[in-house]
Amino acid sequence: MVRQIMENKPDRIIWHHTGDSQSAPQFDKVNAYHKTRWNYRSGLGFYGGYHVLIEKDGTARRYRDDEEIGAHDFNENVNTIGIALAGNFDVERPTDPQRYAFAALLRQTLARWSIPPERIEPHRLRDTTSCPGRLIPDGWPQAILLLYPAQSPDDVLRDIIRFIEAKLHAPR
Repeated sequence: MVRQIMENKPDRIIWHHTGDSQSAPQFDKVNAYHKTRWNYRSGLGFYGGYHVLIEKDGTARRYRDDEEIGAHDFNENVNTIGIALAGNFDVERPTDPQRYAFAALLRQTLARWSIPPERIEPHRLRDTTSCPGRLIPDGWPQAILLLYPAQSPDDVLRDIIRFIEAKLHAPR
């Protein structure tokens, strides 16, 4: 297949859940599923239709650059950014690390593209789906932006050091 890269000028963020409750990382699983579903390869070499997936441990991995048109919401992929959180929010809630990572990614994306917070929308807004899950209200992203304010560089560095120290001391 010829790689298609079209210009995307985001003016909205559409957020999703993967619909999968497994605790294992889901990046590769979503990538394989989306390849069988629509085989739309990104400039980064992935098939995931979202721009970014946030795993349950808070790790954010990118399928597409923001400038590429995604494949995450039928008829709403142009000029949007698709962000998915691993999990099934019909039966569970996002983890603390996901909430923190989502707030940070939203803040960064809103600033980069001058998108107002009211333009963060759930997948279900104009679709017949419960995505991103019945347990999560439509205005949840705006609420977590208030709950997780921007951190100073020193705070971020301390969080990184704590994370590395925890990984070094974790049982294998």
